[in-house]
Amino acid sequence: MAADVHHISLRVSNARRLVKDLVDKFHFSLFTERVGEGVKQFAVRSGSAIFVVNERNSGEELVSQTGLCNHDAGVNAFTERRDGLSRECHHLYDFSDVDTPVDSVCNVAFEVEDVDSSLERVVRAGGRALTDIKVTEDEQGSVTHAVVQSPIGNVVHTLLDKKLYKGLFLPGFDVSADSWTRKSSARLSRFDHVTYACPRGASPPILEWYERCLGLKRFLVNREESEDQGFIVQGTDVGMRLKAFEFWKCAEQGLRLPGPSSDVKPKVKFVIAEPLPGQGPNQVETFLEQHGGPGIQHIGLHSPDIISTTRQLRAAHVQLLKPPDTYYSEIGKLSEIHQVGQSLSALQDNGVLLDAEADAADDEHCNNNQRYLMQVFTKPIFDEDTFFLEIIQRCGATGFGAGNITALWRSVQAYLDQRMQLENRQNNSSQ
Repeated sequence: MAADVHHISLRVSNARRLVKDLVDKFHFSLFTERVGEGVKQFAVRSGSAIFVVNERNSGEELVSQTGLCNHDAGVNAFTERRDGLSRECHHLYDFSDVDTPVDSVCNVAFEVEDVDSSLERVVRAGGRALTDIKVTEDEQGSVTHAVVQSPIGNVVHTLLDKKLYKGLFLPGFDVSADSWTRKSSARLSRFDHVTYACPRGASPPILEWYERCLGLKRFLVNREESEDQGFIVQGTDVGMRLKAFEFWKCAEQGLRLPGPSSDVKPKVKFVIAEPLPGQGPNQVETFLEQHGGPGIQHIGLHSPDIISTTRQLRAAHVQLLKPPDTYYSEIGKLSEIHQVGQSLSALQDNGVLLDAEADAADDEHCNNNQRYLMQVFTKPIFDEDTFFLEIIQRCGATGFGAGNITALWRSVQAYLDQRMQLENRQNNSSQ
């Protein structure tokens, strides 16, 4: 049902500042906007990846909001009022009555074949609709849309049907003529995955909701994952459980391993990260505390040439996380790098991690018919440690390598530990 990700929305205190960073540093293109009294929405694109950056208003109007509910006789409309009022933001194609006091990624919008049947499925399966079905139109046609609440904190999903629309983006948005608009070099080609940070034990009901309401299916992160326990990342400085799911056309029950798909266009994957018991403070719990609850912790963006992209990001002063010092000297890592035809010095100089998968697949981007992936994390791009980007290049690999997962998450934890130590020293010196 949820056929593909159309765009991902962020709600921030200063939209222009974030858009300028995405344009100047990450080479996104600002291509359309909706700016008026009390409203600032900007859409930026790189390849097929579209971020809609919405600016939070300090005094958003409180209004009653029409929703939908599950009823024995079918799907019926009703007026929902939470404590008499529901908070409606003034952003087109977005809605939330669960706001956060910090910048946040709040909406993964899906383009679907039919909004009516998709929304009915969500509601009949026990999901919660935040809006009625609406039709927004301009001279380029019309778009049908509705918004549903996800089971994860402030994250919502807008369901969009664009079959009758021929415009650049969505009705209500105008072509941007801003002076700092630039043409994207498309070094980042598409969304690869979205990672949710959630409390301990949250993954089973989340997986159930996405399968029941949106038709997404779980898959194994890699071949070392346990079907029951998920993939465990555990060490002296990190401890978490990962489970993943995605939309896929084959609707058979049960899990599937990462592998070649008949789909021509790769689908966006979703990952749930939850802390393990008895691990003490870690990055997932840091996110939950600073964000005020579960939500989107990072988004993976695919690059067809991660070395070139990473060099470009560094030249633009994007701060990237450093891998653990021992990563490139691990047993077998040098051989692994050489087998797939990559350069150790290029990877090491740019802090890029590489993980090969055992299976081979026919892929024009693969060297020596090997499946592998390369990854690097940015440091948080919000003022709080609540959201960062991952750059990933897939060369035939469809899952996530076990070695890279551990190294990437350890690099995040090391950064957070260093930042906490710095803040503690600053606090002690000021006393």
